[in-house]
Amino acid sequence: MGKKRLGELLVETGLLTEEQLTRALTEQRSKRGKLGEVIVALGLASEEEIAQALSIQLGIPFIDLKETPVEPQAIELITEKVARKHLILPISIEQRDLHIAMADPLSFEAFEDVRFASGYTIKPAIATRTDILWAIDQHYHLGSSLSTIVKDIAEERLVEVVQDLKEGDGRDTEDLRKKSEAAPIIRMVNLIVSEAVEKGASDIHVEPTKTNLLIRNRVDGLLRKSLELPKWVQGAVISRIKIMAKMDIAEKRLPQDGRIGVRVGAKTLDLRVSTMPASYGEKVVIRILDFANAQIPLDGMGMGAKTLLEMEGLIRKPQGILLVTGPTGSGKTTTLYGILNRIKSLERNITTIEDPIEYEIGGVNQVATQEKIGLTFASTLRAMLRQDPDIIMLGEMRDPETTTIAMQAALTGHLVFSTMHTNSCAATVTRLRNLGVPPYLIASTINGIVAQRLVRVICTKCRVRYEPPEHELTRIGLKRKKGDAPFYRGEGCTACDGTGYRGRIGVFEILPFTQSIRDMVCVDATETDIRQMAVAEGMITLTRDALEKVKDGVTTLKELYRVVETEEEFGATCPECNTALGAGFVMCPSCGHSLINTCPSCQKMVSSEWKFCPYCRHDFLKSVPGRSFA
Repeated sequence: MGKKRLGELLVETGLLTEEQLTRALTEQRSKRGKLGEVIVALGLASEEEIAQALSIQLGIPFIDLKETPVEPQAIELITEKVARKHLILPISIEQRDLHIAMADPLSFEAFEDVRFASGYTIKPAIATRTDILWAIDQHYHLGSSLSTIVKDIAEERLVEVVQDLKEGDGRDTEDLRKKSEAAPIIRMVNLIVSEAVEKGASDIHVEPTKTNLLIRNRVDGLLRKSLELPKWVQGAVISRIKIMAKMDIAEKRLPQDGRIGVRVGAKTLDLRVSTMPASYGEKVVIRILDFANAQIPLDGMGMGAKTLLEMEGLIRKPQGILLVTGPTGSGKTTTLYGILNRIKSLERNITTIEDPIEYEIGGVNQVATQEKIGLTFASTLRAMLRQDPDIIMLGEMRDPETTTIAMQAALTGHLVFSTMHTNSCAATVTRLRNLGVPPYLIASTINGIVAQRLVRVICTKCRVRYEPPEHELTRIGLKRKKGDAPFYRGEGCTACDGTGYRGRIGVFEILPFTQSIRDMVCVDATETDIRQMAVAEGMITLTRDALEKVKDGVTTLKELYRVVETEEEFGATCPECNTALGAGFVMCPSCGHSLINTCPSCQKMVSSEWKFCPYCRHDFLKSVPGRSFA
């Protein structure tokens, strides 16, 4: 690289003519400056044009340091004195390679000094002189650089985030104040965590983009933008999080998992950290586990009186399986913890198998699986059955082996609670069949299935009445009449960050395995048949439960459609004319084709060929004003 001179390369690229180069060299001899600086001073080319030309000619990448993450561990390898002398900036370490940005990639002396100082093989990139000087100021004086950003985020707010702190360890306010006044990068990460906790977030997403570092918090099930930090702080922030979580900061090519124990104010929290290599750097997701969530009682989760009574009956069974189903983030684990808190006692041996243990519960034996060493759900469950358990809680029934052992445990007199990822109670039966469980075994071991979702609650500070658009009501077959209870929505205020919602509540669908349901499962009945039978026997569907919460002013129709909409509830169409049908229609309003539905009085199955409910003799025509039967 030292064989060619800068001027020759610039002429070769066409950036300078021979006459311009001669003029620049003459000026350089009189001023005794560097050729690149003289060319810029004479206005013959800009710094960026020179850098881009060298990049093309030498095949060395050009980088913008304001949009490039810099790793603190790389900065530590080269002193500021060496960086300023040679106008270089260490960027990152990759195995035995040190990536650096250089203003003069033709400087053999710079290569040798940096290689000797670091002990690494040097991989160069080109940056402008101005950018390198700016970056040296930022990264070699990171404390003062970040202090300004931290002040902009929150002006000297006391951040009480203390790592690996157990409750009641005697730390006083002065200790916490000293912690908050620590290095700015520590304070920045603490601020990110404390703000998320203050907003009630369940997850923090640290997302590198092309131009910045985006921080988003998942609040009430939806992501909200929290902060937008400059790209150059990315390396420092992610390295700090990885250090806190005891991860390998040098490993950036593979996903990693870790945990951090913290206290924010009076709250003791567990943070589960996951990193994943992405196109613009490592993405970090921090799951916030608040022990208070494990203490939510069953009657505080949003169950109606009938639903709660059914749940009580199912969890008091002497043996069998109760499954809680729903998508990720629907509150299944919280429901299981609520059940365990409800039924735990000194007379019962309760053991859980989880991946990982989310919350610690007193009086319950909890085991965390470790796939890497062979401690799987199946092997742990098999061993646990020799530990004389009365009640077993399985984090998830995810494979045929675990499911089969759980079924056998239920048959041999144990009460088993677990979760599955399915959309409805009836769909869970299909999932069990797909896992290879024989129909007779499903019918004889399952006590009941609970499907659940979480809907956002209308903010009480800005709740106002409103009238939903006609099309929203039509989707669920609702007809508004005078005297009907009003609908509500949140207008948005500071208390709810302008969303109109604050907090979440559960909506539930419980399918007890009655004898008729067991008989249908045994003969391989379809999901639709099982669902219709369950509704005929009085099952309150997810949609109906959510609709009741809408009518009670707890949530909105918009939330109902966002969270609870299912094909069975809203996707039905008339088999003859394909007209879309809302929940509650007894016949196609267009062609009058007969459809099976339920009696609105007793929930028994009704055919549109009947005037009265065959079970309670309810006058069905009066329930559907303006409609007649063919």
